[in-house]
Amino acid sequence: MARTLSANIQEAIEGGKHQVCHLLSFTVFGTNYYFAEDQVTFQGNSYAAHLVLDSVIRLTEQLRVEPVTVRLQNIDLQTAQVLDFERSDLQGIEATIERLFLAANEAVILFRGRVGEIRIDERTAVLTLEGDLDPTATEIPRRKYSNLCVWDFKDANCGYEDGADPDDPATGQPFLVCPKNFLSCRARGREHRFPGFLHITRDLTESIEGQRKSPDETRTLSEALLP
Repeated sequence: MARTLSANIQEAIEGGKHQVCHLLSFTVFGTNYYFAEDQVTFQGNSYAAHLVLDSVIRLTEQLRVEPVTVRLQNIDLQTAQVLDFERSDLQGIEATIERLFLAANEAVILFRGRVGEIRIDERTAVLTLEGDLDPTATEIPRRKYSNLCVWDFKDANCGYEDGADPDDPATGQPFLVCPKNFLSCRARGREHRFPGFLHITRDLTESIEGQRKSPDETRTLSEALLP
């Protein structure tokens, strides 16, 4: 998620007017909750001054995946009871942390994730926000590892078009079939679409898969390389 600063924010920073206030917002069953480091009103929403950032969040152009811990201190008993009552519903919902540049009256998103661990007592609530991009929890699509093309010739992934891409020099007509190796892709003007792995050789495949006798007797290369 790229984070950029508007011209108004940049002008405020360059003019030395870079006072900021961090904002936390989330919604539980249609009820919006707004907390900030100071009591402010932004975009028509009133933010209660209870927020403390226990994690340092820097403005970067990169996605942040590490969890962020925020603390809501000096909350009243009613707010604590509401959060405690909705604890099970609060876990997993999306929460957003923004940095409000007061002089520009504009905010940038620093972190957007989901509420994980929650600790609540009569005066304080501590929330751990987990990033949406979590490499340990992301299921990576499985793909067949092969030194050959996996697309069907002339399908949308291959993209070969009769009359637009190179013809078969043997017939002077569009290619009818493709052996699916890299040289064939190049001859058909489709090398930029080649999805195979040129570094996978027969020796490498057999060293992983062994001498296959039947599909049930050995694992595929993708199964061997992926957990």
